[in-house]
Amino acid sequence: MSDTPATTRRFALGTFTRSSGGPFAGLVVDDRVLPLSDVGLMDGPVTVRGILEQWQENLPRLEELAQSTRDTDGFDLRDLRVLPPVAPRHIIQAGANYRAHLLEMATAQARAAGGDDAAARAAAEQQLKAFSEGRPFLFIGLPSAMCGAHDDILLPEGATQPDWEAELAVVIGRPARHVTPEQALEHVAGYTVCNDISARDWQFPPEHRALGGDWLRAKNQPTFLPTGPFIVPARFVPDPSRLHLTLKLNGQTMQDETADDMIFDVARLVAEASASVRLLPGDLVLTGSPKGNGGHWKRFLRPGDVLEAAIDGIGAQHNRCVPA
Repeated sequence: MSDTPATTRRFALGTFTRSSGGPFAGLVVDDRVLPLSDVGLMDGPVTVRGILEQWQENLPRLEELAQSTRDTDGFDLRDLRVLPPVAPRHIIQAGANYRAHLLEMATAQARAAGGDDAAARAAAEQQLKAFSEGRPFLFIGLPSAMCGAHDDILLPEGATQPDWEAELAVVIGRPARHVTPEQALEHVAGYTVCNDISARDWQFPPEHRALGGDWLRAKNQPTFLPTGPFIVPARFVPDPSRLHLTLKLNGQTMQDETADDMIFDVARLVAEASASVRLLPGDLVLTGSPKGNGGHWKRFLRPGDVLEAAIDGIGAQHNRCVPA
């Protein structure tokens, strides 16, 4: 992936609505959103997924549009509702993919089993070594769980441990099947922000623990995957491992890490996902969450809480928690 030329103006892609009318794909330049329905990108309705399906052809045109966009073109971003930026067919998620997070969880498990601090740390290091030498843990998410970057998160009745997980999400731009890590980044169109909300008390109920837990119920409730606000093209992210992730709960920083703490990097995750699924343009590959989840802080989400997940250079979310 080549460095971004100095003359290229930064831009992003998103999906929006106004007070009247349906969703539309937009080019985001600074605080302006240029509708892409009438700029000749493709025949028929223009969607972000459609743009990604012809990404190699559309990227130069989008660059030209960004260069020529004026401060008065399109709409003011503040006047629009921001929807999830793309409608994926597949969402593949990585679990326990940050070293400090895995050590945090493994140490807590070892202590709960009766080990002293030294024994717990040794057991956690051994688990990290074994995990790192294997393959990433991947699972499936549902597009129906997605909501916008500023939408309310609906906390379902009966869930006592709703948790947060700020994550970097990879957006696929070319079909990928059995690609190698060396090839994987050629299939990446860009990046966005996700927050993988998880009901921990529903994830590993006693009756399902022997079967690996209930990942459907715990992680795929409506609004449990705030996504966006935008897709930032990969050309503006020369090294995703240098991205900085944070999550704040009511203004207090709970997660604060850089992506170089990942056990398996973006290229490896895309390659591994493509070994099981034919990844398609618009699909998302979530890369895992840093340490600092609710279990660590002994604090879970409640109605009225405000979450702010952010990745420097990619975007920021602002979601309020409300009863479902």
